[in-house]
Amino acid sequence: MRIATAVVNWNNPDIPEVFPWMPYAEALDHMVEAGYQATEWGPSMPTDPAELHEALTSRGLDLVGAFVALGFRDRGAWDAELERALGIARFLAANGGSVLIAAEAGDDRRRGEAGHVDESRGLTDEQWRSLGAGLDELARRLGPLGMRLVVHNHVGTYVETPAETARLLDSTDPALVGWCLDVGHLAFGGGDAVELLPRFADRVRHVHVKDVDAAVLARARAEGWSFGQALAQYVFPPLGEGMARIPEVVAALRNVGYDGWYVIEQDTCPGDPTATAKANRAYLEGLLGA
Repeated sequence: MRIATAVVNWNNPDIPEVFPWMPYAEALDHMVEAGYQATEWGPSMPTDPAELHEALTSRGLDLVGAFVALGFRDRGAWDAELERALGIARFLAANGGSVLIAAEAGDDRRRGEAGHVDESRGLTDEQWRSLGAGLDELARRLGPLGMRLVVHNHVGTYVETPAETARLLDSTDPALVGWCLDVGHLAFGGGDAVELLPRFADRVRHVHVKDVDAAVLARARAEGWSFGQALAQYVFPPLGEGMARIPEVVAALRNVGYDGWYVIEQDTCPGDPTATAKANRAYLEGLLGA
């Protein structure tokens, strides 16, 4: 197992108006300063493969993969979404990336209901079939590129709650599609990774680690905040300071033999993001015995 970071710790595209945008080179320097040797790609990083290669290798950073939101719930969007995802995958593979982390695309209504969704207004049976089949097809096409697909439970999408997460995993082929367990997003969406892992531990092939501030989440639900509003109020605190049961999740994953990436995503923090990223790494290393 290895620990990585993500540029979202320094540049968050969900709320660019709230926090100053940092040049990607500066963010990469901060990753190294915080003790990381690997990262996921993010939208503030270079899109030219040669430029990205130079930016990473000059700092001793490996590329893990990248996140992409896909609209496979709409069968008519398949062709365009497959081509878009494959284009990203080719770009990643050119720099050693091996994981495409796919989330359902969501929409403005769902982002507005983050943490307090009305599941009765979720996807139809036809949309679930389309979403699952689209992800299976993408996974098949990624194979020749040496890439694998994992699906990400994500707040503000139609795969947010524990029931929706379970349905997506049940709607996809276990031989093709893994699960990117995002511990914080699952807690934000009303779930508990420790409770869901016994059923789906064999599907976990990538992990995003973040914690959740219970008081901020309770206020977000009571006041009907959007995902962006919750992020701006630091709903994701430093690791170990929230309700997401990080030590128990890590222990459960170790017990089932998980040996993949742990990607620390802070998203937002009230203090110095580099100091927080360093503290988060040390915290997780302590849990892993690294």
